[in-house]
Amino acid sequence: MSLEERMDRLEHRLAVLETLVRQLAAPRGIPVGSAPVLDEVNAGPMPPRPAMAAPAPKMPPPRPPAPAVVKGILPLTSEQWIGQRVFLGIGVAALLAAAGYLLKLSFERNWITPVMRCLGGVGAGVVVGAIGWRLHSRYRTYGAALIGAGAGIIYLSVWAAAKLYGVVPSAPGIVGLALISVALAMIAYAINVEALGTAAALGAFMAPVLLGESRANANLLLLYLASMAVGLGLVAARRRWRLTMLVVAASYFGVGIAGAAERAIPWAVLVYGVGGGTAGLFIGMRERWWETRLLTFSGGWWLLAAANDRLATHWVTLVAAVILAAPVWWHGLRSPRVLPIHMRPLEPLPATGTAEPLGWSAGEAFYFFVTPFLLAWALHASAPGRFDATPGLVALVVAIPYLLAGYLRPLAPFAAVGAAAAGIAVSQHWEGAQQVYVLLGLALVWATLDHRLNRLDGRWYGLLTLAAALQYLFDQAARTREASDAAFTGPWALALWAAIAAATAFASGGWRTVPEGREETRVVKAGLWAVAGAMTLFGVTGEIRRYFEVRSLTTESASLASGLAVSAWWLVFASALVVAGFRLSLKPARVAGLAAAGMAVLKVVFFDLSSLDALYRVGSVFILALVALSLAYLYYRSDRSARTP
Repeated sequence: MSLEERMDRLEHRLAVLETLVRQLAAPRGIPVGSAPVLDEVNAGPMPPRPAMAAPAPKMPPPRPPAPAVVKGILPLTSEQWIGQRVFLGIGVAALLAAAGYLLKLSFERNWITPVMRCLGGVGAGVVVGAIGWRLHSRYRTYGAALIGAGAGIIYLSVWAAAKLYGVVPSAPGIVGLALISVALAMIAYAINVEALGTAAALGAFMAPVLLGESRANANLLLLYLASMAVGLGLVAARRRWRLTMLVVAASYFGVGIAGAAERAIPWAVLVYGVGGGTAGLFIGMRERWWETRLLTFSGGWWLLAAANDRLATHWVTLVAAVILAAPVWWHGLRSPRVLPIHMRPLEPLPATGTAEPLGWSAGEAFYFFVTPFLLAWALHASAPGRFDATPGLVALVVAIPYLLAGYLRPLAPFAAVGAAAAGIAVSQHWEGAQQVYVLLGLALVWATLDHRLNRLDGRWYGLLTLAAALQYLFDQAARTREASDAAFTGPWALALWAAIAAATAFASGGWRTVPEGREETRVVKAGLWAVAGAMTLFGVTGEIRRYFEVRSLTTESASLASGLAVSAWWLVFASALVVAGFRLSLKPARVAGLAAAGMAVLKVVFFDLSSLDALYRVGSVFILALVALSLAYLYYRSDRSARTP
C-alpha cells in the first residue's frame, strides 16, 4: 500500500472517530473543546485525567448509558459511487467481453485447439474468482463482482465447449453449467450476496435453454428444473432474497410450461406444478412478495389443468387442488382479518420496525376468494357425471369445509365463502318458489347463529341472502309465474308472504345490533322496514289486480273493481300504519302512513274520478272521505291528549 493511500485511510478514520466523540460528548454536556484525547496506538478515547486538587465526590451523579456505536458504511459520494460501482461494472462486463472475444478470435484464427481454449477459459475464470474470494472480506462489493465474473467466464467456457466446439455432449454440458451455478449459489449463501444468488439462479435455469435440444426428454427436464429449484429456492428463502426467488419462480414455471407441459408424463407435470406452486405460494404469502405469489399461484394451477386434460383418473386432480389451496388456507387461518384491503406494501412501524397489517392486500384477498372456484372446478373434474346429475352439489361440498372452519372458530373470511357457496348451491338446485323458501331459510339461519354464537358477521350474510331471495322472487320467479297461479294463495303469492315475514323478522330484531353501531343499525333497520312495507303495499296491490283478472269478468268490470279495491287497500294500509304509529309511539310509521294516504288521495283524484264508473266512483270517494276523517280524528285526539295536563 502506498503512502498516499495510507494517509487517506488515516484521515478517513480520524474523521469517523471525531464524529463519534462529538456524538458521545454532546448528551453529557462536555464542551467540545474538552473532548477526550485519542490514543494514537489504539485509536480509541482515553479517559480524562482527574485534577489533583479536586476532591472525589461522595456519590457520583447518575450518568445515562452511552449510546451504542453501530458499525456501518458511510454513504458514498457521487465521486465514490462512480469510481466504485460504475467502473466496477464496466470492468466486469469488459472482462467477460474480452473472454468471449478471445474465444471467438482463437476459434477464427485457429491459434489453439478447442479443448485448450475451453480449459484456458476455465482456468482464467478460476483465477479471477479466487482473486475475488481473497478480496471480498475487505472489499465486499468488489470481491463479489470478481467472483461473479470468474463464474461467468467458466460458464461461458463450458457453454462454448458444448455448443460451439462440440467437445462435450449437451447432457454433460448442462450438468456442468448446473454445477457451476450451484457452486456460485453456495458461495453467495456463504458471503450473503444476493446478486450472486440471482446470477446463479439465472445460470442454472438457462442451462437447458442454452444447450438443450428440441427433442430432449421432457421428464428429465422437469427433474432437472425441480432439483435446481429446490436448492436455489431454499437458499433464497433462507436468506430472504426477493429478487433471487423471483428468478427461481419465473424460470421454474416459464421453462417448465414451455418445455415440458405438453410432452412430459401427466403425473410428472402434476407433481411438478403442485410441488412448485405450493412451496412458492407458501413463501410468497409468508414474506408478502406479490410477484412470487402471482407466478406460483398462476403457474401451479396452469400445470394442474394441463395435467388433468391428459390424466385417465381425475380424482388425483382434486387431491392436488387441495394441496395447492393449503398455503392460502394457512394464510387465512394465520391472518383472519380481511378489511381494510390495502393496495400498497405495508411500511414498517417506527416503534417495532416490523409491518403489522390491518388487513389483507388486494392480492391476498384475490387468491383467497378465487381458490374456492378453482376447488369447485377440480371437484367437478373428479366426477363430472355425478355432479352434473345433481346441480348445486359441487357448491355444497365446497361450502361445508369453509363453514366448519368459519364457525368452529370466529373466522369471518371462511364463513363468508361458505355462506356464499351455500347460496349458490341453493340457486343451482332449486327453482321457483322452493328456491325462495330455502334462501329465506338460509338468511334466517345466518342471523340466528349471530345471536347464538355472539357473532356479528352472519347478519351480513343473512342480509345478502335475503336480497338474493327477493331478487329472484321479483325477477325470474315473477316472469315465469303461470297464468293458472291463484292470487293470494298460489305458490308465488305464498313465497311473497314468506319474504315479507322474513324481512319483518330481520327488521324487528333478527338483524343483530351492537351499541357501537347505532347509526349503522338505524339505517339498516329503517331500510328493512321500508322493504317490508313496500312489499306488503305493492304485493297485495298486485294480488288484488290478479284476483279480478283471473275471475270470469269482462275486462272493463275487472278494471273498475280492481281500481276501487286498490284504492281501498291503500287507504286501509295507511290507516293501519298511522294507528300503529300512535300506539307504539313510532313517528316513522306515522309518516309512512301519511305518505301512503297521500298516494291514495292522488290516485282517487287523478285516476278514480276520471276512469271509474258511477257507483265505483262514489265508493272510492266515500272510502277516501271516511279514512281521511278517521286520520284527522286520530291526530286531533293525539294533540288533545298531549295538551291535557
